[in-house]
Amino acid sequence: MLTLYIFTEYNVYTYYLLSFGDWLMNAIKDLDIHWKLIVLWLLLFAPVFIANAQEAPVYTETVTLEKVQRSIDTSGLLVNPSEQSLAFKTPGIVSRIFVREGQSVKKGDILAELDKEEIQAQLEQAQSLYTNAERTLQRVQKLYQSKVVSLDQLQSAETGLDVADSNLRIAKFNFKHATIKAPGNGRILRKLIEPNELVNAQVGAFIFASDEAGWVIRVGLNDRDIVRIKEGDLARIRVDAYPDKEFDGTVYETAAKATNSTGTFEVEIRVAPTETRLLSGMVSRVTLTPSEFEELVLIPLSAIISASGNSAEVFTLDAQNRAHLTPVTLRDFSRSHVAILTGLEPGDTVVTRGATGVVEGRKVLPVREVASLQ
Repeated sequence: MLTLYIFTEYNVYTYYLLSFGDWLMNAIKDLDIHWKLIVLWLLLFAPVFIANAQEAPVYTETVTLEKVQRSIDTSGLLVNPSEQSLAFKTPGIVSRIFVREGQSVKKGDILAELDKEEIQAQLEQAQSLYTNAERTLQRVQKLYQSKVVSLDQLQSAETGLDVADSNLRIAKFNFKHATIKAPGNGRILRKLIEPNELVNAQVGAFIFASDEAGWVIRVGLNDRDIVRIKEGDLARIRVDAYPDKEFDGTVYETAAKATNSTGTFEVEIRVAPTETRLLSGMVSRVTLTPSEFEELVLIPLSAIISASGNSAEVFTLDAQNRAHLTPVTLRDFSRSHVAILTGLEPGDTVVTRGATGVVEGRKVLPVREVASLQ
């Protein structure tokens, strides 16, 4: 039914259009040849003159060189700069663990210890060997004074005592480091061992972070942004875990060499002390504010007609208000403006709104002139 209706409406429209065409042709036949040419000329060229006579009204803005403080938006992970791996000096079986992950500890708190039976036996053995070497040296010294033994025998006894002393100190050191203690006030970030587990020497047992070191965020900046940042510049930080909170920070370190893997320069940002509970590895969004201002050519974002990558096009006006499509190179964007690297100079006039009705080379009517005619 709908198809039939459309078809019927189309036929009616066609009928009236053809009827008007027949009437127009019959009217032309009755005219003199000169009038026929005039009517034909008007039908062909009148729309063109009417279109050319219409000057499209547009909004414009004069390009200026402005000093701006452009921020840099980036992101990184929250870390504690004092993170360190704590391990046993000697291999052995884990006897006891006194802490859990995330627990706060004080300096000197015992975190874990190995089964010390074997280590204790090694210490006692080293102590016995040292005592024996000490007695041997005393005996040889008396015999040497009586000229019963040679100087070489005396020196060998002295060397034996030195070796025994070294072994005793090693045994004491291993016995001491069969227990892991907190090196300062802080928090256990990770626990990597379990009771009764056989661990090797110098293999990480805990990841520890000091409370005194605070928190930092490490971000990567490209070469255009790293030259705008220096130590002491301010930063605003938002953590995904606390979307309604904003933390203050400052740039603490900037790398002098790009990383091989990413090609970016690492920047370390120190977070100001806060009572909010922060955890290592939290995703953070950072807005850096360079302390130095830049002189940039800025135009409204609405002036961009088309863009591809860093290339774009805008309409500029000459002294006769004729529009020209001008290619430009973009440098950076903000929420409302775009910085132009090449293509525009201070004093140029760009079309900001109304460009959809503008044609290359055709005159337009800026809004300020429209207003003056009213």
